[in-house]
Amino acid sequence: MSRFLALVLGLIAFTVTVSPVRASVPEDMIKTMAANVTTQVRAVPANTNGVTPQVQAIIEHDIMPRFDFNRITQIAMGRNWAKASPAEQKEIVTQFTHLLVRTYSNAINNLRDMDVVVKGSRSNGSDSDVTVRTQMVGRNQPTAIDYFLSNASGGWKVYDVQVEGVSLVSAYRDEFTSLFSNSGIAGVIDALKKKNSK
Repeated sequence: MSRFLALVLGLIAFTVTVSPVRASVPEDMIKTMAANVTTQVRAVPANTNGVTPQVQAIIEHDIMPRFDFNRITQIAMGRNWAKASPAEQKEIVTQFTHLLVRTYSNAINNLRDMDVVVKGSRSNGSDSDVTVRTQMVGRNQPTAIDYFLSNASGGWKVYDVQVEGVSLVSAYRDEFTSLFSNSGIAGVIDALKKKNSK
């Protein structure tokens, strides 16, 4: 899971080129975000001993506001989301967001040399829900990456990522379902806290 997550979250932060067709707003968002982060992250010396505060600050400022963590968490929790109290839901979102930020920060250090090529976008049934298709290039064979975005009140935000057809949210849904079956909502929260304390 951790290797898959690191790959997924590390992809959007590197140089992006757009195929020679008119880009959509979501495509432009990914392109601009990636270009901005690339410039900043590659200016920070790589640190083999862990993530530098500078890299983490870049991620928190330029990347994380573009992810809809409430929706990501709800989808990952599936039907068990409704079984949590509002306070528990808030805690799960907080802990899951922290986990994704930490994993993303670690991925940045390992994927500085990768580029992402935007291949286009398609509607998921409405103009406010689209998938932006990209390829990750720079090592071995290109890897297909699909970003699912919706136009919420705060603008376009990512709510799922698929790598070669494997969904980040679905991967976590299986893990959360298992945790809930064994120890309920408290077990999900405890597992996230333990991961974040490492």
